[in-house]
Amino acid sequence: MSDDLKPPDLDTWRRLFEDKAYWQQSPDAHYSELLRVADDLLGQGAIDLEQWQALKAKAEQSHKDSPAVNVAQEVDDPDA
Repeated sequence: MSDDLKPPDLDTWRRLFEDKAYWQQSPDAHYSELLRVADDLLGQGAIDLEQWQALKAKAEQSHKDSPAVNVAQEVDDPDA
């Protein structure tokens, strides 16, 4: 079995959450992937329902913030 096929863990979710390039380039895909990993963690029993709800809330807030942050960065540096 390949290491690539190992199930996600909480560190996987955190690394994904902190991936600002992915978040800025594709906020919807980033959000969907955060939810998928959180669902997987809950399904594995790696987190409980309360932890899942907290991860989901963080993902939702990040997704809500992405348009404003992207516009602000574009205004600050239009050539970026």
